[in-house]
Amino acid sequence: MIKLTEDAANQILEQIKTSGTDDPLRIAVTQHSKIKGFQYLMGFDTQQENDSLYESRGVSLIVNNEMSDILNGMEIDYVEIEGEEKQFIFKNPNDPNYKPPGQ
Repeated sequence: MIKLTEDAANQILEQIKTSGTDDPLRIAVTQHSKIKGFQYLMGFDTQQENDSLYESRGVSLIVNNEMSDILNGMEIDYVEIEGEEKQFIFKNPNDPNYKPPGQ
């Protein structure tokens, strides 16, 4: 399903430790009619009836079952963007804007 890189997992585990939450991390996706491709959302949340629970590198992840096909095979990384600024990036082979490395 969804995989976290070591850097992404470490950052999320640090956020869990800092916030003191016991909730899993929800991964969601939206698609806007004006923008080709997907927009990804993350936040700690409680599991609902129509969610699936996954685990990657010690992090509990929840996904709404309606989004499972879209998010299947996605990898989340935490990378340096500019200087010392870092952010999560979403490598999703199901996203029309995703270009695998080397292409």
